[in-house]
Amino acid sequence: MENPYTDKDFVHQVWEEFPQLAEWHDLDNDVLPIWQLEQFIEAGYHNFDAERKPLYHISKMIEQYAQDNNEPLLATFEKIAKFSYVKERYQEMVKGIPKVWIIADFDDEVIPTDVIIPNSEFLSCSNTNIANVWTVITRGPYGPFGLIAEEYEDGKFRGFFTLNSNVCRYALKVMGQTLDSKFDIQ
Repeated sequence: MENPYTDKDFVHQVWEEFPQLAEWHDLDNDVLPIWQLEQFIEAGYHNFDAERKPLYHISKMIEQYAQDNNEPLLATFEKIAKFSYVKERYQEMVKGIPKVWIIADFDDEVIPTDVIIPNSEFLSCSNTNIANVWTVITRGPYGPFGLIAEEYEDGKFRGFFTLNSNVCRYALKVMGQTLDSKFDIQ
């Protein structure tokens, strides 16, 4: 399968670095809302083209894994309003997680200082190719794993879940270079 992402997109960069992702391509959107995290982990890799609700389901499972296992978490929100929707839940959740990076299309003036606590870092991805990205990554038994997707149309996302730590490390590296930051989820 050819790379379904456009040249300037963040997810395109990840696919270009790992050509085997095209070989593993399996687009079955029916499993997204019904699989539990264990089934995604067992599959190891899963592509999708979906609306917001199934991705929210996957995201919450990854966030819960980070919380249950006291692991760091990185979450990107394509718009500040999307973070506002989960802000209260995150205020509670981050208390049990050693480090949390929250990335959104914040303007410097509107980074939500009311939720900054010692283990969280807020970064703005305004004017970058991460501004339309929905990512939730944590550390599992084999290294970082998670959800990497992009909004290509209002409310429509394409991307993948991966257990492949090399793919997630590369995505974290590219994000870090873009945002001049380092994400220690190795």
